[in-house]
Amino acid sequence: MSELKHIFNFIKQLKWFISALTALALFIITKFFLFDIVSVNANDMQSTYNYADVLFIKKFANNYKVNDCVYLKYPIKDTGGASTYFVQRIVAVAGDSLEIKDKLVIVNGIELNDTSTIKHNYYFKTDKYKIDSAFKMRYQLTQGGSISNEFDYNFSLTKTQADSLTENQNIKKIELKSLSKNNFDITCFPFSLHYPWNKDNYGKLYIPKKNDTLQLDSLSIDVYKIIIEQYENNTLVISNDSIFINNILTKQYVVKHNYYFVMADNRDNANDSRVWGFLPQSYIVGKVIGTIKKAKK
Repeated sequence: MSELKHIFNFIKQLKWFISALTALALFIITKFFLFDIVSVNANDMQSTYNYADVLFIKKFANNYKVNDCVYLKYPIKDTGGASTYFVQRIVAVAGDSLEIKDKLVIVNGIELNDTSTIKHNYYFKTDKYKIDSAFKMRYQLTQGGSISNEFDYNFSLTKTQADSLTENQNIKKIELKSLSKNNFDITCFPFSLHYPWNKDNYGKLYIPKKNDTLQLDSLSIDVYKIIIEQYENNTLVISNDSIFINNILTKQYVVKHNYYFVMADNRDNANDSRVWGFLPQSYIVGKVIGTIKKAKK
């Protein structure tokens, strides 16, 4: 009778262990291959997603399209540091040609329709009125502030916020801040004098797709060397006007993977593809399919 009791207890413990192991396996499969829950860790996507918002991510069977918001691994490696992950919006997919003219995003010759949550930096001047916390709260001014002692301000605003401020009698002047064409920004990809671009006037840039044959010369190599070397693990040597890939002299390169171009919704205060270039598909963790929890403001 005692032996039967021990066997019965063992079976009960074994069932509990198998149930726990099964639950753990399901959790691991779900988190790493199917779905995930992540917290927004930057202000790049204001005001679509705010810092500390909790998002639901779908990792499988995704067909990424323009305007999808994706959770991605930051392509630039921090020496000795852990990988960084954040959310951005796809504005061009593999095979597209992208251009930005005076902040307007144009893909394949067609202007993209911005969502109402897109923000830009605006300058405004008040009629000797000091912006206080109550004013900021009323107009939901969360990023920016005073830039002089003469009632000059700079804030990141949606178009709706900017229009609302123009109706305030204390606002003397308001204007969208923008960099002029050919005002070269060395921090913009591809960091070359041959491409005098900035965040507001950028491109044209072709986004490579798998099996594309890229024509290489002393100009185009500045754009595509990051794909050849870093993302597709080839050796690249440039000697005068000669290009050697894996020790072979060539003027062409066949692309192995699909790439994307992403931008943040807080357009003038973000680190996105305009800064670091192409996004490999393998760096996309998944698509944002919902907000689980909005952060308290």
